[in-house]
Amino acid sequence: MALALVVTAACTGYPGETRGLLNEPMLHPGDAFTARTLRQGELIYNQSPQTLPLPSWAWWGVTDWLTAEIDLLPLLGGFFIEPHLPVPSFNFRFRLRDGGGEGLSLAYETMLQYNWEPFAQVDGPHLHILREGLSWFHRINLTQPLSESVALHLSAGFTYAESIAIENMDREVYHGRAFSDLLTPDVSVAIDWRVAGWLSLHASTSIGTTFVYLDNVPRKAQVMGAFRVAPFYRSRYAFLRTFRIESSAFAMYLPDADEWFVLPLPVIPYFYWQWRI
Repeated sequence: MALALVVTAACTGYPGETRGLLNEPMLHPGDAFTARTLRQGELIYNQSPQTLPLPSWAWWGVTDWLTAEIDLLPLLGGFFIEPHLPVPSFNFRFRLRDGGGEGLSLAYETMLQYNWEPFAQVDGPHLHILREGLSWFHRINLTQPLSESVALHLSAGFTYAESIAIENMDREVYHGRAFSDLLTPDVSVAIDWRVAGWLSLHASTSIGTTFVYLDNVPRKAQVMGAFRVAPFYRSRYAFLRTFRIESSAFAMYLPDADEWFVLPLPVIPYFYWQWRI
């Protein structure tokens, strides 16, 4: 899901949708973890340009309190690499408390992924991350509105990694570590500001596993700034009305490899549309 282009679209829409970004549930804005869940029947399809022609991932509001993510890229892409089997990869978010627009919201989020063979998630030019076997994280997410347009998001938990190696490449001094049956903490803090129906601003900082840009990789530190725009949210056409763009700038540091991964300007966007079935 790294550096993804997200696509979502609305069939019938949902009440209040003409308010655009002001009232949309956002699941991972700016690679944050929120306590929001989709409403029952909402479906989001996401497409990364890096994964074309393969699909990327989808979110589904199973109920108002359960949102499921289906990671289509590993499920289908697994057929193209050894041992030519789908790579199980699923994320679930359970709403524990809905505080609405003023009170505290709580959710439990978990994601598991199983790589049948060693998988080089990052392979150069100076960073190498190799994962194998089970990766499974568990988190409690909190969202607290600070005003009608500003919300604070906190998340904490842990990740289990059956096998992971993080190392540098082509450096004069080698840094790297390999782990088996790793259990490591995760924490993140984020804030978002719904500036207008067409614009929202996001900032997050985290230690450990994140979901979007370098997913399921523990033991990293990350700071990120992002914005979302809804350029046609007042359009009469659902496809344009629900069209969204997010773009982020970030810096990631992996201490085990003593390497930085930096995107200083938000020049790689992702797009999304949203269905209400």
